[in-house]
Amino acid sequence: MRVEGFEGIRLVRRDSEHAAIGIGFLIVFIAVILVVGMAAFALLQVGQQLGIQSSKSGSTTITDVSLGVKISTIQGYVESGLIKKLVMIVTPWPGSPAVDLSTVRIELSDSNTKLVLNYNSSAFADATGGTNNVFTEPAFPTVGSSYGVIKLMDADGSCTASRPVLNRGDNVMVAFNASAGFGGIGVSQRVTGEFIPENGALSIISFFTPTAFADPVVILRPG
Repeated sequence: MRVEGFEGIRLVRRDSEHAAIGIGFLIVFIAVILVVGMAAFALLQVGQQLGIQSSKSGSTTITDVSLGVKISTIQGYVESGLIKKLVMIVTPWPGSPAVDLSTVRIELSDSNTKLVLNYNSSAFADATGGTNNVFTEPAFPTVGSSYGVIKLMDADGSCTASRPVLNRGDNVMVAFNASAGFGGIGVSQRVTGEFIPENGALSIISFFTPTAFADPVVILRPG
């Protein structure tokens, strides 16, 4: 049964319901967009953090792998039938970052005694202009728990007594007082050790002394 005068009211009510539903969907749609946007932003931030961390880890790994030195020759000085002084010629690996020798620890063992050596800044000699005898240079500490440095090549002046830094092209001798450390090293003896930088790869030290000392200066063969 139709009642005159109420048709318009029904139409207004129906349109209001549709409008309310439309606003509700719009609110939900906006909320979904905000949630998706926040999630995307969070994922982007996480991705950036992971990328930065990966880059740092990669740089650290490259440094750890590439940093180090090459020990090319080990020589000894003989007195009274024993090696009393040792020098090791050291240069950075190709592509290695700078190596600060003041932070390097050297471990040496003659099978009876194990020594741990640290750099002694008072035992430093500059032989870039040449030397008559490296074994008379003031680079050999008086104690067996430290080592000195004889600078041979240093174009940029980075290797100093207070901070002996080696970079590309530098060349030094690491000097050790074997008499103070081991009481001297005899014939047919093996000495082993490690050259350990603060960061990067260590270098192995290993040599045999000859069966007889024919000359005051001996080149020690790897062993």
